Amino acid sequence: MSSSHAQLAPNEANFDVRSSSFFQHHNQLPSPDEVRTHARAQYLAGTQWGDKRRQVLDDYNTRPCPAVFESLGLFVKWGSDIKIAEGQALYAIRHYLDNAVLVPEIYGWRTDGKENFLYMEAISGRTLESVAGDRRKRPRPHLLRAPDHPQQRSITRGRLYDRAISDRYMAEAGPFTSVKEFHDWFSSLYLRRVPDPENIPDPYRQDLPDDSEIVFTHGDLHPSNILLSLEQPVKVVAIVDWEQSGWLPAYWEDRKAHFTSDSFGEWSEKYLPMIMDQYPSTWEAWNYYSLSMGF
Repeated sequence: MSSSHAQLAPNEANFDVRSSSFFQHHNQLPSPDEVRTHARAQYLAGTQWGDKRRQVLDDYNTRPCPAVFESLGLFVKWGSDIKIAEGQALYAIRHYLDNAVLVPEIYGWRTDGKENFLYMEAISGRTLESVAGDRRKRPRPHLLRAPDHPQQRSITRGRLYDRAISDRYMAEAGPFTSVKEFHDWFSSLYLRRVPDPENIPDPYRQDLPDDSEIVFTHGDLHPSNILLSLEQPVKVVAIVDWEQSGWLPAYWEDRKAHFTSDSFGEWSEKYLPMIMDQYPSTWEAWNYYSLSMGF
């Protein structure tokens, strides 16, 4: 299980998707310095997209507000916390799944110092989260249903990045050769800070199914990452924020979707059961191991 898409996507630190629609009309992407300058100007003018609390600093930016070049139809996600693997995931999904999963078209990526830059299609829309209280602006449930996953392809396996796993353990998060190996590792993490871990019984390990199918997983299927059309009839136009994507046990997508949302809210109780399998036998075990790490 891994998050690397190196055999499905280019592995260079700097890459242009020359076959993308962007390069049919433009010769080159804005440079990292041009992105920083543009994002800073939008931030100071209060015209930035997304979370208005995100700043653009003069020196070092971990996850600043994006730069949006509307005349170019270009959205640039950048910062030291941004991962090239997300761009690789978008590339692989777009190239190998056609339109089975709606994602922004990726145009390229750059690494400049400690900051990474993902150049992608700017998509106008509203998030599902923003229309949660307006039933007229929600898509019909079947439009949210996940497509059948494709036949698994061989990929170069790399470490996972998942916020349900404490940062202190991320460096050792794979690659794993089997579901059992992954489960043994995941279920042992909470014992790392215990003086005598061998004397502590584990009541939940058997509830993590070692025979689970491995599927490609978004990893953060939250209403804020589902973009809807601005016009009627309302439909899903894109699923965004693929930085936690990877090959994981089939139940992981559902567990993460519940993990990032209100357990008793409408999204968890009504809509998630409509669009994905629930795997209830894993609930207690997954929550136990995740919360024991301090979440």
